[in-house]
Amino acid sequence: MKAFGSAVILAGGRSTRMGFDKQLLKMNDKRVCHHLITLLNSRFDDIMVATPTPHLYQGENVRIIPDIYRGIGPLGGIHAALVGAKSEAVFTIACDMPFLELPYIDYMMGEMARGTYDACVTQCGDYLETFHAFYCRSALPALEEAASQGDCSVHRFARSIRSLVIPQKTAAAFSPDWLAFTNLNTPEEYELFLQKTRTPPKGAR
Repeated sequence: MKAFGSAVILAGGRSTRMGFDKQLLKMNDKRVCHHLITLLNSRFDDIMVATPTPHLYQGENVRIIPDIYRGIGPLGGIHAALVGAKSEAVFTIACDMPFLELPYIDYMMGEMARGTYDACVTQCGDYLETFHAFYCRSALPALEEAASQGDCSVHRFARSIRSLVIPQKTAAAFSPDWLAFTNLNTPEEYELFLQKTRTPPKGAR
């Protein structure tokens, strides 16, 4: 099995704070998920979506994967992706994270190729950015152990395995405004995002 090639979009959340399904978030009149799929296809040949609503992806070049462990949040999507992956490492991003940094993905893959790791995540102060990250099939035993014990924390999971942690200063060189790790949780955040990314009409200054 090759080292890289698979990616997953986690799209199974309840979107409670947003008030509507975050899979329907848009960016310049296209769904954020479609935007992510387009970008991911430039680096990965196996794109998976962990979602309970597969009809939203008809016509997209993706595979729909169901959770095997249900009710454990994003950890269930990561688990399903690792089980179904066509490569050892799986790039993982959430459907409400509209800013993908392809050069940073390339950098992470290069760093992972230097050693043996179960994951690659990014440091932000004392916090780990557990999405816009890589997880490897070698982490499956630890993930399944956590799931069986009811521990659904992706952060604790990432700290319990052999994670390559990219320092904040290094990551900031690729994403100075930390946009790569932005996620949209509330209507207010979404409205601000739309204001900043809305394409002006042709001829407008």
